[in-house]
Amino acid sequence: MKYWILTYLLLATTICYGQANQKIGLANAYYQEGEFEKAISIYRELTDSPQNISFIHNNYLEILYAKQYNEEAEKYLKNINKIFPSNINYQVDFVDFYITINDSSKAEKVYQQIESDVLQNLGNLRSAAQFFINKQHRDYAERLYLSAREIMRDPNAFAIQLATLYRYTNQKDKMVNEYLKYANERPGNLRYVKNMLQLSLTEEEELQAFVERIMVELQKSKEKDMYSDLLIWANLQLENFYGAFIQARAIDKRNQLDGQNSLEIGELAYQNEDYDIAEMIFSYVVDNFPNSMNYIRAKQLKIKTQEIKIKNHFPIDTAAIRNLIVSYKNLVNEIGLSNYTLEAYRQQALLHAFYLNEHEKAIDMLKEVINFPNAEKDIIAKAKLNLGDIYIITEEPWESVLLYYQVEKSHKNENLGENAKLKNAKLSFYKGEFELAQEHLDILKNATRREIANDAMDLSILIKNNTILDSTQKALRAYAGVDLLIYQNKYQKAQKTLDSLIKEYEEHPILDELLWLKAKRDKEIGEYTQSINLLERIVNDMPYDILTDDALYEIAIIYEEFIQDENKAKEYYQQLMTDYPGSIFVAEARKRFRQLRGDFVN
Repeated sequence: MKYWILTYLLLATTICYGQANQKIGLANAYYQEGEFEKAISIYRELTDSPQNISFIHNNYLEILYAKQYNEEAEKYLKNINKIFPSNINYQVDFVDFYITINDSSKAEKVYQQIESDVLQNLGNLRSAAQFFINKQHRDYAERLYLSAREIMRDPNAFAIQLATLYRYTNQKDKMVNEYLKYANERPGNLRYVKNMLQLSLTEEEELQAFVERIMVELQKSKEKDMYSDLLIWANLQLENFYGAFIQARAIDKRNQLDGQNSLEIGELAYQNEDYDIAEMIFSYVVDNFPNSMNYIRAKQLKIKTQEIKIKNHFPIDTAAIRNLIVSYKNLVNEIGLSNYTLEAYRQQALLHAFYLNEHEKAIDMLKEVINFPNAEKDIIAKAKLNLGDIYIITEEPWESVLLYYQVEKSHKNENLGENAKLKNAKLSFYKGEFELAQEHLDILKNATRREIANDAMDLSILIKNNTILDSTQKALRAYAGVDLLIYQNKYQKAQKTLDSLIKEYEEHPILDELLWLKAKRDKEIGEYTQSINLLERIVNDMPYDILTDDALYEIAIIYEEFIQDENKAKEYYQQLMTDYPGSIFVAEARKRFRQLRGDFVN
């Protein structure tokens, strides 16, 4: 008899549970379709059974809010909080309800009860705070964390939770305070803190204020390395490499690191083209750590930085090039030719080849690098590419092709291999083999390195634009020929040829490229006014040309860096930003314009 009773009860329960599930599904379907009256009638019936509450709660409450059935909502919330007194989610919903109907006193009363319960069982703190955050009541979440911190008598407790909360509410001063507390407690998570700060402190004024705040903390804290690290980070965001260097130098001194951090800042300054600061930092490492492993790299980078500064000043000073060669030579003699100095030796060879026309000497030096015992494969590949470049100058292109293909094969799917393919494409272009060049370029459009992909795209567009409407390809062959002359340092012949081609092809689509090539060459020999005149022809006569924004930017650069006429430079930067807002040069133009205007005065 007992067996049959139990079986009956189990069967009845199963049937009831199945019916409840069907009703829940039907009510939720009505809810999804927006038929709230049909849905709410079923939800009301389902609330009689506590086991249904978790399945219907959110949808039912949302309908009550939408219909403004406030009395019914309040009665429902009171009921479920009696049934489930320990369910913080339902208690938070009660606070949310009173806020929704603008009854702040009742909302505060319920909150106080939640806080009291949570402080007696801190294990519920984070879930309670998260429930408030989910309901967009972050002020209550903040109060919970701060009250818990006070009870625990730990001023650093829940720092990361509060920092995250302040980040989302855009309270950046409070956010910074909490991240600093967190970093002090857990210095191993400093990288995470810097990542979060980078997402939040996006304005220059905010970063400047952060620097000032950290400077104050640095003076009174024992954790000097942590605050110095943060100062380095902040100054790097501001591209203030000197400020970053000051802190890096302090860390190096405190920890006897032989200039390691300073060298890293110098390299960042170098990569960001702040060559004066980079040279100063490399000089510091060279002068102060002559017996360290950092000495060789710092000295090599110092010479390389000086080299770039000389190359960026037109016309090129041959005497300065010879001084650079002496510097490289002294470095190699001091250390000896080894894997540590092969790069310096290679750089010296390039100066002989491309600036002093001492090709044979350069070829011998590069062969020495290639054949050096146990040399790293990357420097061998670089030397082969350089050697191939020189063979183009000495009119031995078959040797160039062979060397480029060797690097393509040895460094397949790597930057050096892609660069080798680009050089082969350019060589085919010089030789007038445009179809072969295009085959290489089509592959390189998807190159992993953006610069290579962009260069490939530019050359590909040049070929297509000047072969589609000109089946003879005469103009493009003439352009390729004069481009080769410039590459081979046959400048006088190139200048005469360019002048002739500009007249001959005045009505041809190739004219913009010829003007651009001539303008670049004029700038390199110090003929700045003539260079600007040619660039102005592109801007004024070809306003929709692919090179027009390039020309505007180049004019502004010439005025700023070579003629040093800041007003004219600002004028052209402004024109670029106004007339060509989609140009890739706009971001840099805006930055330079603001600097010239004095926006970044420290």
